[in-house]
Amino acid sequence: MMKTNRSRIVFVEVLVDRLILESFPNERSPYHSAGSDDGKQDKMDRMRRRIIWHINHSLSRRQKEVLKLYLIGKREGEIGKILGVKQQVVNIYKKRAINRLKVALNPDAVC
Repeated sequence: MMKTNRSRIVFVEVLVDRLILESFPNERSPYHSAGSDDGKQDKMDRMRRRIIWHINHSLSRRQKEVLKLYLIGKREGEIGKILGVKQQVVNIYKKRAINRLKVALNPDAVC
């Protein structure tokens, strides 16, 4: 009779604290550079800087005012009263500003 050496596999159930398990995704690999977060954050920061630059350099003064008031929660009628123009004019400024930013920020646009 021939003896066979079979590996014996043992399964062990271990109780692990939930906090330990939740900390694993937060750990960095040894290949991670300490100076940079993940690529998504860098990409979002670049996009924010690009949007701010185009708002400051591509839009008229009035379009900037309308967007600023619109972004803080004012309605078109309220913006019109603040700026002394009709609501329709505010709507036109807003649409033109958005269209300019779409063109400026679209990487596929042909200039």
